[in-house]
Amino acid sequence: MDEPPPPSPDSLLARRLARLFGPEVDPHISLAPEPPRVPTAEVVAGLLQGGGAASRYEVRGEIDRGGMGAVLEVWDRELRRPLAMKVSLSGPDAGADAGRRVARFLEEAQITAQLDHPGVVPVHELGVDDQGRVFFTMRRVQGRDLREVFHQVHFGLGDWTRRRALDVLLRVCEAVAFAHSRGVIHRDLKPANVMVGAFGEVYVMDWGLARVVGRAEQAGTAVGEGEALRTVLHEERERSPDSPLVTGAGDVLGTPAYMAPEQALGELGELSPRTDVY
Repeated sequence: MDEPPPPSPDSLLARRLARLFGPEVDPHISLAPEPPRVPTAEVVAGLLQGGGAASRYEVRGEIDRGGMGAVLEVWDRELRRPLAMKVSLSGPDAGADAGRRVARFLEEAQITAQLDHPGVVPVHELGVDDQGRVFFTMRRVQGRDLREVFHQVHFGLGDWTRRRALDVLLRVCEAVAFAHSRGVIHRDLKPANVMVGAFGEVYVMDWGLARVVGRAEQAGTAVGEGEALRTVLHEERERSPDSPLVTGAGDVLGTPAYMAPEQALGELGELSPRTDVY
C-alpha cells in the first residue's frame, strides 16, 4: 500500500495560520472572474522557507500607526531600496480578537495587491515575521497628501494652482474608477488618503476599509465588541480626528465627515460605487 505523500510546505503554512488565528482568518479575496481555490497562505509559504523578514528588512523607523497596524519604513537588503512595511499589531497571542483583526489585515493586502493600477501603491510581498505577525511590503511613497495641496492652493503657496489640484483629482477618479470596475469600493476616500509624489505621482492610499461589492461581510473580518473594540476606537480617535470609526456591531463605517448617507446609516446592502463618488 502506497504511503500518502508528506504534507507540502504550503499546506503546513496554511495550517500554521489556521492554528495561530483560526480557520477563517484568510478571506480568500480574488478579483479574478474565476477565483482560484488557492488560499493566500500558500503564497507566503516560500517566504517562510527563507531567512525571514528579519534577515531581509532593516527597520528604519515608524511612519504611521493605527488601531490595527503600523506602517514602518524598512530597507530591503536584497534589492537595496527603501520600502514601506505594514505590520498587523495582532500576533497569535493577542487574544480572542486576533483572528478577526488579522483577517481584516489580510483582506486589505489581497485587495490592494490585485488593484494593479498606477494610482494604487503596488504590494511587493506578503509574509509572517518571527513574532507571528502578518506583514506586507509596498512602495515607499514620499510627498504630500491632498490636504496639504488644498492648503497651498487656498493660500497661494508654492506653485500649486487650482488647475494642478484638479489634475490630481482627475487621477484619483481614474484610480477609483478602476477599482470600481474590479468590484471594489474604497469606503474611506478623503484628502488624507491621497498622496502626491514629488514627480507628480498620485496614489489612492489605505484600502483597509475596502469592500468587494456583492461579497457579504464576514464575521471573521469585523472588529469584535467589548473592551478590544473600545481600545481600537480610543486609539484611532486619539491619533487623528480623521480616523475611521467602527460601530458597536463591528461593521467598519468610515470617516464621518466623508461618509455617504447609506454608509453613515450602516446600510451595508446599499453600498455601491456611488458611495465613493459621494
